[in-house]
Amino acid sequence: MPEQKTDNANKFLNAYAAIEHEMERLLNLKDHRRFFELVDKSARISPVVERYRFDLREYSELRNAIVHDRAGGEIIAVPTDEVVTKIERIAELLLEPPKVSPLFLKEVLTLSCTYPVSRAIREFSRMSYTQAPVIDDQGKLVCLLTSNMIVKWMGLILEGHSPDIENTTVLNVVEKVGHEKNYEIVSVNMSLFDIPNLFYHWQQEGRKLEAVLITQHGEISEKLLGIITNRDLPVVQRELGTNGQAREEE
Repeated sequence: MPEQKTDNANKFLNAYAAIEHEMERLLNLKDHRRFFELVDKSARISPVVERYRFDLREYSELRNAIVHDRAGGEIIAVPTDEVVTKIERIAELLLEPPKVSPLFLKEVLTLSCTYPVSRAIREFSRMSYTQAPVIDDQGKLVCLLTSNMIVKWMGLILEGHSPDIENTTVLNVVEKVGHEKNYEIVSVNMSLFDIPNLFYHWQQEGRKLEAVLITQHGEISEKLLGIITNRDLPVVQRELGTNGQAREEE
């Protein structure tokens, strides 16, 4: 049997077995279940399995071909290098799913309630940001200020007179235009797979998630350790790999 066939088949079967065992662990199963059933049930609780569930179903058929469909003991279904690389990546992601830490831990631009609007505008322009958390004098998160909120405030003010961006505070703007919660707070241990899901679910509800704020334990009272916005999603997808199929119709 050619060495290439043996190596690829063994690598594939080892990764397949690791995935199967991890799904059984996640489901706390003591009895044997068909791989298809494991995938379907695990997809409800594991974002990794959910993302790659269609690939895993295909790999189940390939595994059966490798193990059962042999002629004289010869492997007649040989996984390609690409398939082996992908299933090993899925096993890696399932066993050690990436978290928002350390990739998105960074200093977060915050604006004090007492800052003049002019400072907020300058900071947004300097950093090419469109949102920033607003904190009070105790360092507690008040809201997330967006450039759209500033534009809305200016539009309201221009109906009467010119906006005074030097003597109007960030809090004045927030109070004038009002605000709803437009952010989520997560812990440093949040799975990176859950981040696209957050933005997706907000969109499904007809709302826009402006940012995901990161703290140590996901508590609003904790220090901000990082931030993820819409423009970071391509980085998230690259980190997770974009070949997996997710959110396809059953």
